Amino acid sequence: MSAMTERRLARTVRRACNRDARAFGRLYDEYADRVYAFVRSRTDSAQDAEDITATVFLKAWEAIGNYDDRGLPFAAWLFRIARNAVVDEYRRKAHRPVPVDEPIETGEVAESTDVAVIARADAERVRAVVRMLTEEQASVIAMRFWWDMSIKDTAEALNKNENAIKALQHRAVRTLARLLQEGEDDGA
Repeated sequence: MSAMTERRLARTVRRACNRDARAFGRLYDEYADRVYAFVRSRTDSAQDAEDITATVFLKAWEAIGNYDDRGLPFAAWLFRIARNAVVDEYRRKAHRPVPVDEPIETGEVAESTDVAVIARADAERVRAVVRMLTEEQASVIAMRFWWDMSIKDTAEALNKNENAIKALQHRAVRTLARLLQEGEDDGA
């Protein structure tokens, strides 16, 4: 699913670790959509997700020299940064007043086909339902399905064993299916 081969990715990561900005830019190109998708699934607005995604890559750039491939994939390292950035944002928001009226998001221009409109509505519905999952379940969904990580890599990234990841994934998928079905039954 990844555009880069594992070997090319490893070379690019090594170059980025040596502060090669172009190599880091390639890593950004490779992972930005996946980071954004995960962050968006954990936030209430696209603007917050964009801000946090930018923060994730800034933190990654600042820390890339300390990245050490100890069998943990680069994607797992980046995911941890993203997960921590989301947690930090929740903590910051807990100390800020919540606006009463959120402006309607009009940033993206809709494609002219019905399929694109339906796909975007379905994606938003899935993101809303993923926000209802526990933090661990949402992380497993993101890593396994959006980031296309193996069970082994997901377990390493979350400091859990593979059976725990399988159980979390199973519960998360069942909960997602139930919540999506409830939404359809309610006419949503």
